[in-house]
Amino acid sequence: MLDYVVLANKRMRENLLNANDLVSPLVQEFCSAPYEALRIVASGSSRHAALCAQPYMERELGMPVTVCTPESYCEVARPWPLKTYTIAVSQSGYSTNTIAALDEMTHRGEPCAALTGNVEAPLSSHATHVFDYGVGVESVDFVTMGVVTLVEYLMLFALHAAARLRGKDTDELSQAHANIAQALDAHERMLEIAHAYVDRRTLALSRPAPVMVVGNGPNLGVAQEMALKIMETLKYPAMWFEGEEFIHGPELQIAPEYHLFFLDDAHGSARLAKTARLLSRVTESVCFATSAPQGEAWELEIPQVNDPLLCAIPNLVLPQTIAAVLTEELGRWNKHALLARVLDEFDSKAAGYEESVKQLEKSAERAYGDAADA
Repeated sequence: MLDYVVLANKRMRENLLNANDLVSPLVQEFCSAPYEALRIVASGSSRHAALCAQPYMERELGMPVTVCTPESYCEVARPWPLKTYTIAVSQSGYSTNTIAALDEMTHRGEPCAALTGNVEAPLSSHATHVFDYGVGVESVDFVTMGVVTLVEYLMLFALHAAARLRGKDTDELSQAHANIAQALDAHERMLEIAHAYVDRRTLALSRPAPVMVVGNGPNLGVAQEMALKIMETLKYPAMWFEGEEFIHGPELQIAPEYHLFFLDDAHGSARLAKTARLLSRVTESVCFATSAPQGEAWELEIPQVNDPLLCAIPNLVLPQTIAAVLTEELGRWNKHALLARVLDEFDSKAAGYEESVKQLEKSAERAYGDAADA
């Protein structure tokens, strides 16, 4: 898993270099009609990636961009705008809930596309338009490279679609690409920062205890991904919140054994800083990740990005590193034996998924060598 956290940076740089070729098929499809809204249907880490990209996409496209789960799409009737384009996402291409949502889209006659890391997977036979979003080969269940590459893809798609729809000039597009490149530089620096943080905090973080993660804007997606990764790997109970929602009730449960993570707004939030400071009096396990530190013991200085709406790209490194390093050191990869007996009964993946993972592992070994052992 940790190797894929590192490999993601190289993959994103390759995708940025080939951005036009990568996103132009979806851009062409999206720009073929005068759509007024965009909806992304995704589950788990793919949904979190969409939430990370959502503010950037709305700014660039100049239209509402909503994110919902496949279950919500299928079960809850909503008065969507008539001219809404839908993108369904499944990295593996085997997620049965995403496939069900695509079938419902076909039933409703709604224009849509599917994004995946495996265009040969069953998802492809349920969608009219299928696009590879450039994740490459990732053979671990705990998605890491797939999250940040999807964030970047969605941002590049929005940027290039806006350029075609609104006629951005070459200089504007070049500057936007330069900002993404700078965010990738921040991502690379964050790899070292996150490792150093985990090294310093291993003893405290190795204590099994509830985890609460707080973030706003693009960092809301990061907070949700952090909570998921900690639950998946370390098996700690973890919760995520927006800043104001956090201090309107959930904070009442906090006790000295809790772990708290605050992801500062990219432009800096005095409100979040104050919340972290106050709660440092309740628990010693507080982390305030900020690019504008004030010299407090609980702060973690992280790289600044030129475009605040790109902050999720480097910030995603922190939860991924915490999950990968600590789970390995503490030996917490295994599931409880009773849970392992029933997991296959959930049928969350279409037939052939296990075989596809084996093929991915072989492909990863050819492509990355030692990284296939992650």
